Amino acid sequence: MAVAIRELHYCLAPEVLKDQDLEQYLDSKQLKTLTKMSGIHARRVAPVGVTALDLAFVAAKRLLDEGAFSAEQIDLLVFATQTPDHQIPATACELHGRLGLSQSCGAFDVNLGCSAFPYCLAIVSSMIEAGLARNAMLCNADVISHVVNRKDRSLAPLHGDGAAICILTKSPENNVGLEGFLMGTDGENSSQITIPASGLRQPRTAESKIEEADDAGSLRNKEQLYMNGPAVFHFSIDKIPSAINDYLKQEGLTVEDLDLVLLHQANKTMVDLIYRALDIPKEKRFYFMEMVGNLAGASTPVLLAEAWRSGRIKPGYRILLASFGNGLSWAVTSMVWSDEVTSLTDLSVEFDNTLIASNEV
Repeated sequence: MAVAIRELHYCLAPEVLKDQDLEQYLDSKQLKTLTKMSGIHARRVAPVGVTALDLAFVAAKRLLDEGAFSAEQIDLLVFATQTPDHQIPATACELHGRLGLSQSCGAFDVNLGCSAFPYCLAIVSSMIEAGLARNAMLCNADVISHVVNRKDRSLAPLHGDGAAICILTKSPENNVGLEGFLMGTDGENSSQITIPASGLRQPRTAESKIEEADDAGSLRNKEQLYMNGPAVFHFSIDKIPSAINDYLKQEGLTVEDLDLVLLHQANKTMVDLIYRALDIPKEKRFYFMEMVGNLAGASTPVLLAEAWRSGRIKPGYRILLASFGNGLSWAVTSMVWSDEVTSLTDLSVEFDNTLIASNEV
């Protein structure tokens, strides 16, 4: 029996940042060029005071209220984020408390960005296969807009905020569930996406809060996210097609064996170039970024959830996932979809502040 996703839900940040809202920060002609290239025309962003933990809690609470699993049945909680509420304690432990999970449930964080979903699927499925858990909750959530300067033309038009929750367990069905994994890292280029003053190596000071302009005219301080856009673009279109081809060879699969190929929603130009390099037909492509933005670590699981929600995934479909980004890191996996996954059609994906009102920390 393979490990399979049994429950799946997501939550979008409550506010909408439209192109016209960004015009007060960025040159309108440049913005029009950037949004045409990215395919992103609105971003779901979290207001001050709403965190990745809050988004994840809303999604998890709805999933547990409506799904086939109770809080008492969850015996492993993994939370992947790079925008935690605190450095200490782990966000997974805080979510564990909010949800009222059993004290026999293990909980820990994974500090990884856009590639986190396949990495975490590998971690969780390995732990289930090893008998360390039966019913695992995986959370992927980020509020990247909180660490992006609105005057940063390379990032502000791209990023939104969201959270995705899934529950994994061994499936009683034959020939469904997760298949193999392929992971990679180019750590020598890890500084291409970074927040310089965000840890102990470079402490935050009065100087780290001073905004500076780069050669492209983007403004940010050392406590905000930096991305070398051209370098990251080249990395993605060079590395990811070959990684996917390597994965298909590893698993003895071809593009013809796939029903849907889901790629991290970095921007539409990049995603389309990867699809074209692999000769992925249009009927096997799916996008979910135009009105929500690049959701960082939540991007790929939200994309998967929306494909299921919108009817693009059917039981028995083989889906390939490829995620890539800061680190620089990437991961590829595939799965055969179970007919036991609860439908998302009746579950709201909108943030509900009333659900967290009595659970504030």
